[in-house]
Amino acid sequence: MKNYLKGHLLAVLGTAVLLGLVSGQALAHHGTANVYDNSKAVAMKGTITKFEWTNPHNQIYFDVTDDTGKVTHWIAATEPPQVMLERGWTRKSIKFGDQVTAYVFVAKNGAPVGNLQKLVFADGHELTTTGPPPAAAPPPAAK
Repeated sequence: MKNYLKGHLLAVLGTAVLLGLVSGQALAHHGTANVYDNSKAVAMKGTITKFEWTNPHNQIYFDVTDDTGKVTHWIAATEPPQVMLERGWTRKSIKFGDQVTAYVFVAKNGAPVGNLQKLVFADGHELTTTGPPPAAAPPPAAK
């Protein structure tokens, strides 16, 4: 009986340690405060080069050209597809060549990556990563 309890206790402790390690990695993955400067979104005008509608985060690739003509290739992440669907996005919301102003919480280390907050397209329409989708116009009143 003693050996059974000892073995059972070791199995429980081993499982607890394993779960602790796995959950720590999950929390580290979702912590953005240490990675991005969340104090303000930086606005950048650019051209969409790729849009990946995928889990765990959508990825938006865009090129930004500075005043000297130097092109920087940026990558901005959003929430997963299901969350973005609830905010009015689809896999066809962004197309190669779209001209946008991207509002991004940029990486603290200076890498050209960030967490997208909003896209404003050349025609003025916006896609945001927070909150509900923009309200649709009400239907015309019946006569």
